[in-house]
Amino acid sequence: MNVKIRKDSWTVEEDNLLKEIVLKKIEQGHTQISGFEEASILLGRSKQACAFRWNKNLRPIVLQREMPKKEAQARDTADSSSVQNHLQLAMESYDEMKQSYDQISNAYNLLKRDYEQLVNWVRQGITHIE
Repeated sequence: MNVKIRKDSWTVEEDNLLKEIVLKKIEQGHTQISGFEEASILLGRSKQACAFRWNKNLRPIVLQREMPKKEAQARDTADSSSVQNHLQLAMESYDEMKQSYDQISNAYNLLKRDYEQLVNWVRQGITHIE
């Protein structure tokens, strides 16, 4: 049985370099694509080949090994960030509601004053007619 080995097969060193570059880019807040671009230059392969190798072979392994730790960190960070965002939104909503309440209260007081003036005028008119 003849087993054909591709001449352009990926080596362990190439896999490790691709993995290192892509993970570094992700940690820095860049996209995977920018990692593929950098790796393609260093490895002498196309961006598409790097992307295929990452998504088909390396990413599943990385996710199994490294993501539980990172997910926990990300979840903790997201929870903290989410709480801060909710508090900020709540404070903004409170400020908006207070502003609206103050406007309504001012309008009510003006209407109340006008009503009292009208009632006084009517009383004066009735007193004058009698």
